[in-house]
Amino acid sequence: MTEILYRIAINDERFNAWAKKKKKNLDGRFLDIFNFGYNESVNAGHHTRLTFVCYWEIQENGSLAKVAPAITQASLMLLGQRLLERNKLNETELAHNMSVNFARLLGILGAKDEEE
Repeated sequence: MTEILYRIAINDERFNAWAKKKKKNLDGRFLDIFNFGYNESVNAGHHTRLTFVCYWEIQENGSLAKVAPAITQASLMLLGQRLLERNKLNETELAHNMSVNFARLLGILGAKDEEE
């Protein structure tokens, strides 16, 4: 799945075909949000495009949504590790704080979901 998402993001033709298909499933506010993001992403670099593609795939795919928080947490931890290897201590601390705060925010969402 990750390779497919990457290929969509780096290829103009695939990206536009993917966007056209996604737009068919959206309406109202979600279509407006998608169109805004598309317009910002279409001429952007691969990272921005891949982020846009992943956001919408996570939004619509329950199994991706289940692992997305763990992937994000692991990415922040890996970022901290790489920074530490380069002796970037301030940046390492920042990545650690982002990881801790991300987990805290997830906890807030989990607690709210349990209350509802």
